[in-house]
Amino acid sequence: MDIKGAIMRIFPEIPEFDEVDFSQYSTPYAAVLMAFLKSGKTGLREFEEFVEENGGTKADVGKFLISIFQYLLIRHRRYGDEKVEVPAFKVFLTLKGWLNENGFENDYRRLLHSFVGYLVDIAEKIAKKSDCELGPAYMKTAYLLTIEAEETFEEEYFSELKKKAREMLARVYKNCGIDEALPEKRGKGC
Repeated sequence: MDIKGAIMRIFPEIPEFDEVDFSQYSTPYAAVLMAFLKSGKTGLREFEEFVEENGGTKADVGKFLISIFQYLLIRHRRYGDEKVEVPAFKVFLTLKGWLNENGFENDYRRLLHSFVGYLVDIAEKIAKKSDCELGPAYMKTAYLLTIEAEETFEEEYFSELKKKAREMLARVYKNCGIDEALPEKRGKGC
């Protein structure tokens, strides 16, 4: 089964999936993934339509997307797999948009609550390996996510995480010679 091929067909905008090991990924959606791959269709919207045409629901699509994100985090945390860092970050951002657009705001909030700390760590690792265009973009996005988390949840952890992410972003900006004010409130882009 070419699970990786099907996932890459769903996410053509994430070519970094080509480097990810999906040999341990297990999903109840394997048959749907293989059928989608054979269909020749491409993209998340096409996949969503394909699932619904074949008796599935938007909730099934959401569960599948979350399972991909969780698998990437497991590969990163348990196995130290650096090749999943960029795909995990991009899938989270895709999830943020998709879940909120499709009425699954509570699922998004749970993901933000549970995983924003991991995303900050991942963004810092990406920033250290990236040029001064990409690195600051990832780190700023992670920082904006911490602002969102702090504004959404009352726990002190999120204020501390925001402070940590702000310091990381300031270092990335300094290392890249960027003289830009750091946002303090969530912007419209995040």
